[in-house]
Amino acid sequence: MSSSKALLSVVIPTKNAGNEFIQVLSNLRAQNRHGDAEIVIVDSGSTDGTVQTARSFACKIIEIEPEAFNHGNTRNLGIAESCGEYVCLLTQDAIPQGSDFLSVLVDSMIINNAAGAYARQAPRINASALVRRDVERWLSGSATKRIVTMDSANEFFASPPIERYQTCVFDDVASMIRREVWEKIPFPIVDFGEDIEWGYRVLVNGHTIVYEPRAVVEHSHERSVDYTFKRTYVDHYRLYELFGVRTIPTRRRVVRSIVWKCLLDWGDLLRSPEFSFRRLKEWAQTPAHAWASAWGQYRGARDAAQGFPLRRSRDV
Repeated sequence: MSSSKALLSVVIPTKNAGNEFIQVLSNLRAQNRHGDAEIVIVDSGSTDGTVQTARSFACKIIEIEPEAFNHGNTRNLGIAESCGEYVCLLTQDAIPQGSDFLSVLVDSMIINNAAGAYARQAPRINASALVRRDVERWLSGSATKRIVTMDSANEFFASPPIERYQTCVFDDVASMIRREVWEKIPFPIVDFGEDIEWGYRVLVNGHTIVYEPRAVVEHSHERSVDYTFKRTYVDHYRLYELFGVRTIPTRRRVVRSIVWKCLLDWGDLLRSPEFSFRRLKEWAQTPAHAWASAWGQYRGARDAAQGFPLRRSRDV
């Protein structure tokens, strides 16, 4: 086993990853350092040749039944079957940019003695204007590095819910963890939000998390209205469970949020120089997406607050 393989493994859960998965694996194998790193694929029932593609890139394959997939436990399985001191976690559609992606994350972990680090997400070249805006404005789209530790647990728990949430952000779309920390604090066995709950657990146990914007993946999605609601619902159900976040607490606030978001999105579209059929479609769909986002925030937190079980669709 080479020293690179002993130092670093990459774990990717997959299901019908499609053609862009070839680019993910090609870019990993083309890294200046760690291009020979162990890559572990945990596949849950692909039928499109994903497994064969992974084998052609000398990946280790673990196959599980589709119903066995769980965001937390499936990642635990992949990490347990890997051997690296550091483990990079990617989703099947997060495409590493540049030939130093892995080395930047490893070096940042070592320099900051971090339990985990996560990378910057850049929108795809063909991303719509509003998707591009949302990706670039989110914490994992920022150009500013962050090193997070919890200096005082009492101060943390006394802070507002939204601040507690932002403190604990960790995104395993593109991230790296230290094995010795994971052995003590594995990912929680939950259907969704395993990454931010892990971030919370490692921080309250005295560890450090780094956001490293020099490591970049191309990753964004054009969401349907139905998916926007489902994803927002599960996000805010989990955020209430973990931190008590309730961004839209009443039905009246739902209406206000829909109006505000429509005005914001339409304003941003007007300021964009592009004029096309796609832009007109974005304009027309804005009210439906605004409703899906606001109603998802309200219903997710409300259901969690009232003790209803999480209603999760398998496509989220």
